[in-house]
Amino acid sequence: MIELTYFSEMDTGRQAYQVIQFRPGESWQIVEGDEVIGRMDKQHGVWRLCGEVNLPEGMVSGIAGLIEAQHFNRLPLDIKSHWSQYVHEVVVRSDTEYLVVCKADIDFSAFERLFRECVSGLIKDPWEIRFRVYDAEMSSDFEVRATGVEGQKREGF
Repeated sequence: MIELTYFSEMDTGRQAYQVIQFRPGESWQIVEGDEVIGRMDKQHGVWRLCGEVNLPEGMVSGIAGLIEAQHFNRLPLDIKSHWSQYVHEVVVRSDTEYLVVCKADIDFSAFERLFRECVSGLIKDPWEIRFRVYDAEMSSDFEVRATGVEGQKREGF
C-alpha cells in the first residue's frame, strides 16, 4: 500500500486528503476523513477520474503531480537502466518494497554483489526499502534492505 497526503488550498482554508493505492496497478483512492470521495488512475499517459465525481477545480492535476513527483515512480526505471544487462523487470509492491527479476543467463552471484554495493546510490527516499531479487527462473533469490545516501545522512545527525 502507498499512502500520500495531498494538501489543497481552498477558499475554506487548507484541506488535507489521503491518496491511497492498495496494490500496484490499481486506481488511487482519494479519501477525505473516513470517506472515499473519488478514484483516479493514469490511462495512456493521462490522469483521469473514475466514474462521475465532482472534485474542486485543479485537484486532479494537483494529485497527479504529487503522485508523479514520488521517487517510487522513477526507481524501477533507474534500476533497469543502471543494470540493463542484468535486470528484466522491477515491480513496485509499495513505496518500501520492490521485486526485481533478473534476465536469463547472467551471473546471478556477481549481480548480487553489484546490487548490494550500489543500490543505495539510486535511492532518493529517506526511508529503508526492501528489495527481493530473483533470478530468471525464480529459483534463487536474495534480499537487500537499503536506505538512500540522503537518508543515511539524516540518520547520522
